[in-house]
Amino acid sequence: MALSSNDRSQTRGLRKDALSIREVIFQGVAAAAPAGAAVATMTGAAAFALGSLPLTAVVAFIVVALNAYIINRLSTHVAGAGGYYDYVKLGFGKHVSAYTGWSYIIYQVTSLAFIGLSISVFVPALLSNVFNINLPSWAWLPMLAGTVVFGYAVSVMGVKGSLQYASVMATLEIAVVVLIGMWLIFQHPSINTASVFTPKYASGGFGGVLLGVLFMYTAFSGFGTSTPLGEETKGARKTIARGIILTMLILGAFFIFAAYSFTVGWGVTNMGNYANALVPGISLAYSNIGLWAAILITVFYVNSILTDMVTFTNSSSRVLYAMAKDGFFPSSVSKVHATRLTPHVAAAIMAVASFFVAAASTVLMGGFNAFLFTGVAGTLGSLLVHMMANASLPKILHDSAKKVGLINMTLTAVSLVVLGFVFYGSFISVSQPVLVAAYLFVAWMIAGLVYVEARFRRGMPSAKVVPEE
Repeated sequence: MALSSNDRSQTRGLRKDALSIREVIFQGVAAAAPAGAAVATMTGAAAFALGSLPLTAVVAFIVVALNAYIINRLSTHVAGAGGYYDYVKLGFGKHVSAYTGWSYIIYQVTSLAFIGLSISVFVPALLSNVFNINLPSWAWLPMLAGTVVFGYAVSVMGVKGSLQYASVMATLEIAVVVLIGMWLIFQHPSINTASVFTPKYASGGFGGVLLGVLFMYTAFSGFGTSTPLGEETKGARKTIARGIILTMLILGAFFIFAAYSFTVGWGVTNMGNYANALVPGISLAYSNIGLWAAILITVFYVNSILTDMVTFTNSSSRVLYAMAKDGFFPSSVSKVHATRLTPHVAAAIMAVASFFVAAASTVLMGGFNAFLFTGVAGTLGSLLVHMMANASLPKILHDSAKKVGLINMTLTAVSLVVLGFVFYGSFISVSQPVLVAAYLFVAWMIAGLVYVEARFRRGMPSAKVVPEE
């Protein structure tokens, strides 16, 4: 019996062997939105870390490095479109992986919303504050919609093309920010100081540094978005494992440098104003270098966010696609485009959901609070996903009859403690957007518990991730 076109679209897989290590690396690098994070995301961390922002960047890098090592080890055992969801499924089975996937969904939806708000909130502010161009009060809405549509359109056009675009743009934006940063620190050598790598300036001391890590981790969080490319990457296990480490090193060096140069350039004791400035990186470029530098970094800031939207749409759509193939969502969600071989239905769902979250939170909280809210909610989802994936490493090694080893056990335990501490920190914050995000995240996970158990009671199709030979 011949399959209908609808059936074929649901059984068709993603494009095999389309990606090399370069695309894998730049999926993660571009997903961190280097220029966008340097200009905007770090302001959230600076609100707590203040002049100790570079120390916050170092601590966040250490946390990310622990995760990257474990993901590297996990990737050598399994590679698929589910990413972390597939890792947990191999380690703990479908029940636990379902909750991981559920957390991944809120992580990706709120991250996509956060990315959209990085344009709809910050672009009007920077045009007004830096260039004296005032947009209508409603301009945020078409900006948000345009950002989401752009990410969806480029993503579904094809994974190879979308990541070639990401490779070029991420390289250029990193070069521009490094140029601006070097100009700042060499223009006035007297501003340089190692004291910013201590908790001396943070609000509440080291506690402020850790709260800052919650937001700085958001800047790094895209580093693992290459893991859902396993179905489309040549030599996926080895390539993704190497790509994760290289991505982490590139982003670590970049964010520590950006945090340092922007902090000393702004003024170590004046970082409270940095957080309130919304676009301090562009203001620094304008006041210290000139109009041309401000325009240049503004262009690459906007492009950074647009590229970020593409890469997060790539990763989120593939995890939703993988979960739908396993029966957690309707089979129509796993449809693949006939010629582009991209999960276009899953991508559309994530795009619409993220637009709704961003728009609703803006209306209810205001633009900047919505930005903080979605950033924290995304970080909480990311932290839980990473904790579940990290915890699965010893189990996977044991089940594959390989020696778990003291190093793997120790690093797994340390990563869980560190991630758990950062996770806990959001629930004791006094910031209203942070608390709202924390409690809504709990509500989402409770809803997931109900939904997943209901799906299992109805009977789930058999699906198992099998490691490649």
